[in-house]
Amino acid sequence: MAGVARMRTERRPNLFLVGAQKSGTTSLALMLGGHPQVFMSNPKEPGYLAFGAEGYRFLDGRGRECRAASWVVHSENDYLDLFRAAPPEVQVLGEASTWYLAEPGMAERLQSFSPDARVVVILRQPAERAYSCWCHARRDQEEPIADFREALAAEYVRCEPSHLLRYREMSRYLEPLKEYLRVFGRERVLILLYEDLRGDRDALWRHCCEFLKVDAGLARPLLQHHNRSGMPRSRFIHGLMQSRRIKDFLRRLLPMSLTSRAKGLAEAANLQRMPPMDPALRAELNAEFAAEIRVLAALTGRNLDHWLRP
Repeated sequence: MAGVARMRTERRPNLFLVGAQKSGTTSLALMLGGHPQVFMSNPKEPGYLAFGAEGYRFLDGRGRECRAASWVVHSENDYLDLFRAAPPEVQVLGEASTWYLAEPGMAERLQSFSPDARVVVILRQPAERAYSCWCHARRDQEEPIADFREALAAEYVRCEPSHLLRYREMSRYLEPLKEYLRVFGRERVLILLYEDLRGDRDALWRHCCEFLKVDAGLARPLLQHHNRSGMPRSRFIHGLMQSRRIKDFLRRLLPMSLTSRAKGLAEAANLQRMPPMDPALRAELNAEFAAEIRVLAALTGRNLDHWLRP
């Protein structure tokens, strides 16, 4: 029995959903975790392979410790413990740390840690992704600047800001994606778009299952919108939903799919929509990202013309 326990402890993740941030990774991770042959970690973003023993040391826009510091895992033992509950017959063990697309050297680090792993990347139109991050940061009071243009200008003068505040940097996918394709090979990297979550979800489900080599004939789990951006009607209710202590308590009682569904319903009721991005600023950002978007289209084989429209 001791040998079996030791083998389970040493099971390593072989699926990394690496981002991009604010591109639907939570919804995708929950959908994949609903497959009986896939086990996804809880917390969804342990981040250990990016930050190690130092943990998440980056600061919010007020110079304070970020919320991410409360759930990022600091030791390999604790990291591997996240996968101990996976049934022995489940062969796909995954996690979804969006920092893995942005931090330098992550492709080689993941491949070294788990040589047979597969990687899923989901990308969003760069300007939309950046604006969604600003909305998210405003929602969680990590961003004190109430104007998106001013927040963009502050990005490069801040000292070690949270990845949530790296609006332009985290929207630059080309070089990290090239590195993942070089290290893992195209056959072990699945590239999706945010639009795929809004389109034919059954086709998306089959595509993911075939890539992971799990049964694609099983019914697709309900796909919900998670991590909505918006300003809370009640800061008290929002604080309860964000409480690490409450989340950990619920995690011990309920499966992640149920807690996430409840959180999504509460967010839908409590959050007010942010105004749309200023069209002039969107056009400026589109022009800034245009060359990279065209290369991304060629690299991925996906038509990204709609990403270039105003």
